[in-house]
Amino acid sequence: MLMSMCTSRVLLPYLGWLLLGFITGAHWLAFIPGFCFNRFKSYGRFSLKVIIAHIAAYWLANALFWIFRQSMQPWYIQCKGGEDMSPACLFNEQETRYAAFYVIHLLLLLFFIIKWIVDGCLLYHWILLSDNIAAHKDDKNFEKDSVMYQD
Repeated sequence: MLMSMCTSRVLLPYLGWLLLGFITGAHWLAFIPGFCFNRFKSYGRFSLKVIIAHIAAYWLANALFWIFRQSMQPWYIQCKGGEDMSPACLFNEQETRYAAFYVIHLLLLLFFIIKWIVDGCLLYHWILLSDNIAAHKDDKNFEKDSVMYQD
């Protein structure tokens, strides 16, 4: 068990998750056959559409986060208490549109954090499950191909 956790097949996706996963979802590339030491020819647990959807979710949330963050800057009113931002300042002193954009950008940041943590917790299980499914599919395809070429 410990030995299988230390293989390149598991370590490389976790490295991608740790370094780039928070912003890009790069660790999802581990499920594409031929990438990240994925030696299988078949897709395992996740289809290409699902993999692309997960990576796109990271990129979309990232883009929306920065759009909302930059869009609200001109509406900022200096807080009277001198703090950068507090709930009292946000909801009592700022314009409604600024408060709405501020809350939305915090919700997008929360989405990033939760998705990144959940992906990290389940990545090892998903890799093992996906590899088992892909190995089974590859074996079935190999058997089918070898039966077709018999005399």
